[in-house]
Parts: sequence; C-alpha cells; structure tokens
Amino acid sequence: MKFPERTLIGSTLVLARAAVLTVSCAVAPATAAGVGPFAALEGVWTGSGTISHQSGKTEGLRCRAQYIITNHGTNLQQALRCSTASDTFQVNSYINVKGAALSGNWMEMTRNVTGSLLGRADESKLLLTIAVGSAFSANMTMVTTGRSQSVDIKPVVIKVKNIDITDLSVELSR
Repeated sequence: MKFPERTLIGSTLVLARAAVLTVSCAVAPATAAGVGPFAALEGVWTGSGTISHQSGKTEGLRCRAQYIITNHGTNLQQALRCSTASDTFQVNSYINVKGAALSGNWMEMTRNVTGSLLGRADESKLLLTIAVGSAFSANMTMVTTGRSQSVDIKPVVIKVKNIDITDLSVELSR
C-alpha cells in the first residue's frame, strides 16, 4: 500500500506512538468472559508511558483503550485514544487470532493512515510486527500479568524524514 510522503511525515511519529498500543494486549488465561488469548482484555484500560528519541528527549503519554471481544474470542476490536503534551491521536484496530497466529489491521483516525499487523501469541505475551507499507515497521512485545499490561515497541524501519523514535513503553491497567 502506498501513502503520500506528506501524510507519512505528519503521521509516522504518531504511528510509532500508536503502534505500541494498537494491540496493547497480551495473552492471558481464559476467563468467564470468554476463551482464547483476548479473553482477559474485555473492557476499559488506562495508563501512561514514555517515548524516547535519538536526541535523548523523552515525552510522556496517557492512554485509554476499550476492547470488545467477538466471534467466540477470536476477534478483538479496539478503540484507543492517547495524548502527549504536543499531540492527540485515536487508533481503531481489528485483530484476528487463529491458533497462535495474529493478523489484522488498524487505522489512525485523526490522520487517516492505515496499516497491518502480524504476530504470534506465546503464553503471557504477544510478539508483533506493525507496518505501514515499506515506510515504517516496528517490533512489539506485550505482556499481561493479572490486571496490568506492559507494552514496548522498537522501530526497525523508518523511511520518513524527521522521525527519530528509539523506544516507546506503556503500562496499562484496569
């Protein structure tokens, strides 16, 4: 999928921020709410984190996510809204699980940018690759323990000017 360069320049920083939370979920034991790796995610989660840049600058981030589980626990729908001191963004995600394989798509609503995600579920964590065509990709590790989630993203490919993110970490709870 190709996107205009001006859209990517204005959006890739936000995508890096949002990508870590696009599927800010991790595998957890099935609960009465359902079965499968998404079962423990139903509901509203909030939290905060940081974005680190090559320049050494670190920026705080606050987020609220709502998860809806459908199709007998095999589909996850997410509505996520995050804010930093300088920006706000909203990401909607649709994720499918088949066995341990995860796939799906997401859209950053405020800038109308879409991307894909692929990954695997492994006990209490998810390992994912988030992408926007060939211009941006990042690896994510997400772990859930009880009512807490930790999410870390490390960009791998950034072919967009003025983007210098080295790490993004978020802690969510409910």
